[in-house]
Amino acid sequence: MEAKVPEDVEENVLQPPDWLPNGWVMEVKCGEDGTPYQYFVSPTSGSKFRMKAEVLNYLFAEMDEHWIQSKEKAACSSMLPKAHGWLPKGWLVEIRAGGENMDKMFKFYVQPAMGVRLFSKEDVLLYVKEMKITECDTDGQCDTNSRDNILALVEFNPSALPQGWVKEIVYRKTKQGMRKDPYFTDPVSQYVFRTRRAALRFLETRKVTKHQFIQKTSVHDLYSFEKSADLHECLHKRLTNNWKDAKTPTRLPKPRGSTQREKANFNGRTSYCKDTDSDTSTGSIAPNELQNIKNKSMEAEREQSSSAKTIKRPRGRPPKVAKENSWNTKKARTKR
Repeated sequence: MEAKVPEDVEENVLQPPDWLPNGWVMEVKCGEDGTPYQYFVSPTSGSKFRMKAEVLNYLFAEMDEHWIQSKEKAACSSMLPKAHGWLPKGWLVEIRAGGENMDKMFKFYVQPAMGVRLFSKEDVLLYVKEMKITECDTDGQCDTNSRDNILALVEFNPSALPQGWVKEIVYRKTKQGMRKDPYFTDPVSQYVFRTRRAALRFLETRKVTKHQFIQKTSVHDLYSFEKSADLHECLHKRLTNNWKDAKTPTRLPKPRGSTQREKANFNGRTSYCKDTDSDTSTGSIAPNELQNIKNKSMEAEREQSSSAKTIKRPRGRPPKVAKENSWNTKKARTKR
């Protein structure tokens, strides 16, 4: 909870420092205990900082230039943020699969906070003006009650990123259920990033790592249709349950009646026989025969070990041998 700045605050706290660039704004706010806090706001991006080092790092990284480039690029008519500039803040674009053979994709406009889903621009503007909800009329071609046909959720101008960036949450079917993967697309370089932190690091350093990539069909071209369109070929695999959930394949259990059992081991060669449900089959072994085979294998191992020429080294330390003292031996001879 922020409080008003008291009148007895020192003037040096209310005055902006000399190192602050021209155009930047300094805000002073007080906490609950009355301690004043300074905030430095960028006039281009609106980013707020508390420390001088943070402002200098922001300036040295030329972040304002990146914000200006993104804003200019987003103003192009081919970009999704420009085409959906009428969409109110906080609304998302939902892409679903539909049609008789799931060969079409439909676009909806969603307000997650209120749980509202509308089908056209006119319906959204009518809801904003009169709070009237219109039903999504797709002639039964798209089911909006299920989550199995969701392909993506698209957000324009996500927080902490320059204007023109697009966040896409891709939905994929897996054996464990529905999987959601976020992607952030830069409007200037068209590079795609998996996390917001990676996108911010790219803006600060301008270094491209192996984790960034450029999509063959960008998000701007993929979802530039109105209401419905034919399902793009790259979206078919999102509806199939063939996504790899684990790096190592799982082993299937062996069926009953066909498990293998070690029969004998002669001279390093192992033979196997198949267990069956009944003992009358040709592949089964009686208990007394199995005991004879084990005895023969043990005898063969004994003969092989006895015929080996290797000498085993005894374990432990060798016994101590008492050394004969030369002085005692001379003294014993003189006595004799």
